[in-house]
Amino acid sequence: MRVEIYFKSYPDASWSIATHILLAAHMLFVNILLIDLLIAIFSKRFDQVDEDTKNIWHSQQYVFTREYFIRSPFFPPISLIYDVCHLCRMMIFAIGRICSKNSADRRAKVFKIIPINKDFIKDWYEFEGASTYEYTHAEAKASKSTSLTSIQDLHLDNIGKIKETNAIIKMFQMNQLVI
Repeated sequence: MRVEIYFKSYPDASWSIATHILLAAHMLFVNILLIDLLIAIFSKRFDQVDEDTKNIWHSQQYVFTREYFIRSPFFPPISLIYDVCHLCRMMIFAIGRICSKNSADRRAKVFKIIPINKDFIKDWYEFEGASTYEYTHAEAKASKSTSLTSIQDLHLDNIGKIKETNAIIKMFQMNQLVI
């Protein structure tokens, strides 16, 4: 009964109540959208941090592997003898290369992937070249202050991607790598 009297004395009160209800619903909807947007932003940032972490981890793993690859297999007192022998061996082969221009140390430690098939080396070098080209091209593009690209850059970029794709296809077809 009091509500009817209130509405009769204030005819715009129903519009005011409806406006407040719609405003509350709108604020609730906007808050839900903003929370979803905030979650999406944090998710994207988390993915970026995760990718950066993986890149750092892989580079540190590579450095760690390289460090232990070139290390002496013996403990420090004996490793001095090993290092002296290795130095003498390097000097002998350096002198041999200077004298005969064809001598190579076949037993030298080389840190790289060794293919079973010798023809695979050429494909591997093409893949490395294409990958290196694509990486340096991407870094050069990122460092430019302006984003101007020429037809020649686009053509070279396509050639690099084609070479890399062909090298990857050959690698997967041969599938004969020994690490």
